[in-house]
Amino acid sequence: MNNTVLAILVVLLGICVGLAWTNPATQDYGEYLERLIGQALARTDSTESTYDQNTVRDLLKSQGKFVIKSVIRPNTTRRNYGLFSIFETRALGVRLVVLGIAGTFIPVEGDDIEEVTRKLGQIMLTPTR
Repeated sequence: MNNTVLAILVVLLGICVGLAWTNPATQDYGEYLERLIGQALARTDSTESTYDQNTVRDLLKSQGKFVIKSVIRPNTTRRNYGLFSIFETRALGVRLVVLGIAGTFIPVEGDDIEEVTRKLGQIMLTPTR
């Protein structure tokens, strides 16, 4: 085995160890979704919002972690492949598939986070019987 092949193997092994070390967990995915919901709320213009939209925005800002824990996490499956994970969330009629690799998240398919935020708002504003 020559030095070039050995160097390539060492680099590949280092990359694999780095990917395994930084493979995101379910808790990281929850924090990612919380940030996304916060960004979606920030994009909505509060000057043009109705009272209901302001109420939803305030509720999600104050109760975002609770919403993630109670609604999103139980409906999320994580497929761990060692070097990366695939998270699939099916909640509120929305499907979201996200690739988690090297500590980052890349949406692969499904509805956008604005749709999730909108549906959460509808649920929060629906009167209970």
